[in-house]
Amino acid sequence: MRLLQVVLALAVLATLLWLPYWIGKSFLLYLNAIPKELAATLITAATTVLGATLTIAIGRYFERKKELDALYRDKKTEIYDEFLRKYFDLNFSNSDHSPTTQPQDLVSYFREFIRRMLLWSGPQVIVAFLKWKRHITNNAPDAKTIFLTEDFFLALRADLRQSNSGIPKGFWSHLSLKRSDLFLAAAKKDPHVTLAQLAEIEKHLSDSSGDE
Repeated sequence: MRLLQVVLALAVLATLLWLPYWIGKSFLLYLNAIPKELAATLITAATTVLGATLTIAIGRYFERKKELDALYRDKKTEIYDEFLRKYFDLNFSNSDHSPTTQPQDLVSYFREFIRRMLLWSGPQVIVAFLKWKRHITNNAPDAKTIFLTEDFFLALRADLRQSNSGIPKGFWSHLSLKRSDLFLAAAKKDPHVTLAQLAEIEKHLSDSSGDE
């Protein structure tokens, strides 16, 4: 059965390749058999029709592509914006009544996000998400957590065709941590420094400055 499918596919391919050749050859033979003046007129007319057809076809292709790109971008924007709302609510909300505080709600939401991501996101987003999820699942929050979160957010931007040019490495630490300068210095010395250790360093520096 599979051999038959392969043979049929090859036959169709051969026909598609041979048919334009046969049409072109037949047209050239016909032109050689008629007066030159008539042949020139036919060539001009054929070229005009072919050019107009190609122009319309290419225009419609790019118009359709633009419509699909807009559809995908709108859908991705909706998905990523909802994710970021959930993420910020979970990590930065001070409210005890945050809608994301229930573990079962989070599990259900992330399952739904993964489903939608698999359908709509590009490979860069999926790879960045897998690295980020694997790390936060198996490790305590550390410097790598911050940088992987940053990579994931940059992948979201890139998937929406936003330029990441000029955004410095470590930008997420500046947006999410009080002492980003201290974090970046500590992460440079120890890439695996945990956020708990960073908090201890901050406390020690604060106590030291208070004693002075």
